[in-house]
Amino acid sequence: MQKILFLLLVVVFSGVTVQGATYSCRDNQGQLHMTDNLQSLPPECLGRTNTIQGEGSDNLSFVADQENSQDSGADFQNVVNDAAQKQKLRKEWLDNLMPRVERAVAQYRQAAALMYNTTRSGRLTYREDMTRAREQKQQALAEKQKILAEIAGPAVSRKDRGIIASKLDEIKD
Repeated sequence: MQKILFLLLVVVFSGVTVQGATYSCRDNQGQLHMTDNLQSLPPECLGRTNTIQGEGSDNLSFVADQENSQDSGADFQNVVNDAAQKQKLRKEWLDNLMPRVERAVAQYRQAAALMYNTTRSGRLTYREDMTRAREQKQQALAEKQKILAEIAGPAVSRKDRGIIASKLDEIKD
């Protein structure tokens, strides 16, 4: 009984997340086609796509009910290429932003540790050490505000904004 319960828990909690686009289309007969493979869509669906941005990195792409055009395959490929390029640029931007977040948090931690250690030590260089620690803390706070301003726009998903903001929450006034 315990083995069955354990296996059930493993199956329930071992969900696999897949990042990708889902495509949907109604053909001329009104039948709904849903797929993650663009090649499996019927020919009349090619070139008529719309993409809805989701709350995370997941997107739902669907093919709108429109008139067939002769060059729909080329248009469709251009839309797919544009979407892939935008997703690549977004990922690169986030990959470049995360080290800045980590550096700001590390700088804040270092300043806080310096302030704490200076207060406890009673060294003769107390004033200089505290001044340097306050400057580091102010730099970390300024970087936090700068990053928060960058991620405030609609181009950053709520999920990514939450991850970055939660890391920056460690930096306090």
